[in-house]
Amino acid sequence: MASREIKDELKPEIGSSGNPGMTESMPAMPEKPTIQLQISEDMEKQLVQIILEDWSASKDARSKKEYGIDSKGASNDFDKWLKEIEDLYNARREPKEIPWKYCSNRGLRIATSILDMIHSRLLPSVINEDLVRWKPGESIDTPKVERISKLMHWWIWVHSRMHSFFDIWIKQIAGYGDGLTESFWSVMPLDKGETIEEPIVDEAGQPLINPDGTPAVSKSRTISLIEKTSSKVYPKEDVFLQEGSTDIKTEPVILKDSFKYRELEQGEAEGKFINISNMLREKLNYDHPDLTGMTPEEEQRIKDIKIRNVPVDILKWYGNFDADGDGFAEDVRILISPDHELYLGGVAVRDLTKSGQRPLDITKFDNRIDRPFENDGEGVLEKVKELSDEIDAIFNQMTDANTLGVLRPFFYDPGGDIDAPAIKLGPNKGTPVTAPNQNVFFPDIQIATDKLILAIRLVLEFIERLTAASSYVLGRESEIVGGSGTATRTNAIMQSAEQRFAIPSQRLREGASNIVRQHLDILQLNIPPGLENRVLGEDGMPIFQSNELTEEGISGEYDAYILLDPAMGSKSTERELASMMYSVLLQNPIIGTDPVKIYHVTAELIRAYGKDPEEILGPEPDSDMIDKPEDENTLIIQGDFARVRAQLTENHILHVQKHMELLQSPSLAALPPHLSAQIQQFTMQHIAEHQQQMQIMMAIQQKFGAGKQQGEIGGERPNDSGPPGDGKPSSMETVPGPLGAAMQTKRSGEVA
Repeated sequence: MASREIKDELKPEIGSSGNPGMTESMPAMPEKPTIQLQISEDMEKQLVQIILEDWSASKDARSKKEYGIDSKGASNDFDKWLKEIEDLYNARREPKEIPWKYCSNRGLRIATSILDMIHSRLLPSVINEDLVRWKPGESIDTPKVERISKLMHWWIWVHSRMHSFFDIWIKQIAGYGDGLTESFWSVMPLDKGETIEEPIVDEAGQPLINPDGTPAVSKSRTISLIEKTSSKVYPKEDVFLQEGSTDIKTEPVILKDSFKYRELEQGEAEGKFINISNMLREKLNYDHPDLTGMTPEEEQRIKDIKIRNVPVDILKWYGNFDADGDGFAEDVRILISPDHELYLGGVAVRDLTKSGQRPLDITKFDNRIDRPFENDGEGVLEKVKELSDEIDAIFNQMTDANTLGVLRPFFYDPGGDIDAPAIKLGPNKGTPVTAPNQNVFFPDIQIATDKLILAIRLVLEFIERLTAASSYVLGRESEIVGGSGTATRTNAIMQSAEQRFAIPSQRLREGASNIVRQHLDILQLNIPPGLENRVLGEDGMPIFQSNELTEEGISGEYDAYILLDPAMGSKSTERELASMMYSVLLQNPIIGTDPVKIYHVTAELIRAYGKDPEEILGPEPDSDMIDKPEDENTLIIQGDFARVRAQLTENHILHVQKHMELLQSPSLAALPPHLSAQIQQFTMQHIAEHQQQMQIMMAIQQKFGAGKQQGEIGGERPNDSGPPGDGKPSSMETVPGPLGAAMQTKRSGEVA
């Protein structure tokens, strides 16, 4: 979390700490600089009380919020609501003994399945590394945009491996309704077992010699540092905001975290914490061994072992405080132990990010209707809770009904000879009873099981419509009530599902963009030296020049944004869209007559199927290799016919037009007759060559464009609602507007 200069000072000390080969002749390590706030002990105590007061106010504000009502009509506070949401996901139900002990009390985890499905649908539609874009904040930063784009693509997805974080991040936000994320600089020492030797010299700088005649050397370990940016999304119960909080960038924010004591002790050695070994250690309780007669040294040794894994709760407070006494409150981050009311460290936010902004982000899945501007969202689990509970209740009723149908309750005469507890039912087993028609009565219990099953179907169908889940994602109106799976309804339902997820996806993309931008903000403050040698291209070679990735080289203000994925993360939809675009674009004269554009369109189609275009099509055509028709005319006039050849990747219509102009130009008429005849003859042959190449391109266009229906790649036909040529629209040709009408006309064989 420190700046680049501070970590450079820390690195040699880490590399030589604890090395038995170090000798007294080695120079002393320089005193470590620190970014900790330099405040007095009284100010530390004042900050602790301020944070505890804000923490108490945040808890009071959260307890006042209402989160609906429970099954008995009582209002839910935050703690009760959170427990119900988590119990719903994990299918934990309260034990019951009504209508009888051990009655059915199962949870079907319907809400769990819905959340997992929505999570799997949102993840690829929100996090697509190929759709992340960067734009400069100022005009002077424009030349560096391409550099930033390449660097951050490698840093985020390859080096910091942020895919796993965004996986957790999307699921938590979709489930709980919102998520607060903190980004930070992470440094992990790595001992590879490598050592370096340095000669030992005397006061005059002369090397010392061992008694055996060998040079005296000292050995020290080489410690590598794995430096990267990381992010953590905090559980909802560990985030404390002030009443009516709407802006986490300016208002006090408290995050609750937990560390093992050994982590705090290591952090103190790295400059992240203070007051650990000298104050917190004495306040911690640990599992004392029940031993007597131990020496103080033995007690200290046992304490050193036992205290290592003692958990310590930490409050992390972001707020404004005048730490340097200049009369202006600075944005700071303070760490305290609430249980022991102890100050554990503080830094200015300007030492955490280059821009001086808090590395915090809060993203909501959906807004609450009663408080849309507050940092409190509504998630999928809360939306489907009542419906899920209803399905569980109906299913348990069906199970209990089946139990009553098999083991029917009965009434008997207690004065008779029936020993009811001893009666055990079994196949082909009889139990002697005197006058059973008179002494035993089985009531007729009618249970409408078919109506319960219908109720489950209706509730499930409503859940599908509410969340675009299950059959709706697969393009069928409903499996439950016998809905149609025709192509027309498939397209309409898919569009409805895309609209249902469009707004949550947009919110999540904006949140992910903010987090990615914060990683750049942190990297600009801490960029490691020599990073150019690590960022490699697909060919395994560095893509940056030496000293290009420096603090100055990546300085500036940049905004990140993630483009909308038209396929919403669906590979089949992506391929269908690519096939449709391929079919439509090849019929456009601007595309169909330019082989370079045809190459790009074909490459996009091949990429949609997960293949490498260069392996199939070869290298991309280079426009510099294509001669302009004006240059060819000059070569023809000069008589250099051997250098004029028609290429498949040229714009043949333009070339024919320019060459025809040459035949009618005054410069050709001014030449001697025999030269003019040669030029005319060669030019006509060259035009014929262009026409022949153009016919080849038109044949390709007709074969793969107009000759095949869209989506018909590799001989496969889409799931149309009618046979080919009957004029009925396919699943993709139900697009409204001129495009759909044109495709329908082409399918029917009509001529406009």
